[in-house]
Amino acid sequence: MLKQVGFGFLLIFGTALILTAVWYGTRLESLTISQVEVQGGETVDHDKVTQLVNAQLEGEYAGFIPRTFAWLYPKKEIISAVSAVERIHSIRVERTSGSALLVSFDEYLPEALWCKTLRAIECVFIDAQGRAYGTSPNLAGGSLVRFIHTSQAPKKGKLLTSAEDFQLLQGLTQLLEENSWYVSHVEIDKVRDAFLHIVDGGEFKVTLTQDPEVTVNNLNAVITSEEFNGLQPGNFQYIDLRFGNKVFVNEEAPVEEVVSEETVAEAENTESDENRDSETETAASGDAAEE
Repeated sequence: MLKQVGFGFLLIFGTALILTAVWYGTRLESLTISQVEVQGGETVDHDKVTQLVNAQLEGEYAGFIPRTFAWLYPKKEIISAVSAVERIHSIRVERTSGSALLVSFDEYLPEALWCKTLRAIECVFIDAQGRAYGTSPNLAGGSLVRFIHTSQAPKKGKLLTSAEDFQLLQGLTQLLEENSWYVSHVEIDKVRDAFLHIVDGGEFKVTLTQDPEVTVNNLNAVITSEEFNGLQPGNFQYIDLRFGNKVFVNEEAPVEEVVSEETVAEAENTESDENRDSETETAASGDAAEE
């Protein structure tokens, strides 16, 4: 009986001793996270991120071990909380010492806007890969090109199109801008055709199966030809560049008469041959011919 009592006493004493050691050991200053350093992002508010991290470090596990204990800090919960900030991705959390925590991340930077329609008030930002990552405010002006997909609505976390196709479009837009053709918005369909609308009027119809440099070279061959050297934004309806060195030009009808003109220009390297056919029709039939 005395042995059993003694054994029970030793067991209780040993358990109390262990719990006491754990209690004080997990609260040692050298093993308690008291500093949070935030790195990354150009526009993200670091104070906001620090607050999110500190909120996850509050409290205790089972009312006993503090969440600030360096060996058991809630890493997954911290990553989850910080990822709620729209522009943040690739979050990394690591201890730099027993009392310091480093939280670093990358920031999505806006490359363009993805809108449901041209007149849509709410759009989403897309990054250099064409991935939607955050809702944009109602932006005025043309600082960011607007993209519209004819078969899918914008949604955060979704790709506008494949990253390769988006980069092709970005490359094409930049090449056009180098030639003073500035793009206001782009429409894409599911068969990889794209329609680039030019500031001040006009549209380029292109295919993403063709290299952007080839597309621009064909365009330059047409607009530098004797017959079409007067083409500029506002005086044509569209230039169709989807068929290799065959370029279709539809010029805008003059105000005083209703004319639908469709011109086929064949451009190859620096030489081009153009054949123009024009028909005078009613406004309704002219629109139908374009369709």
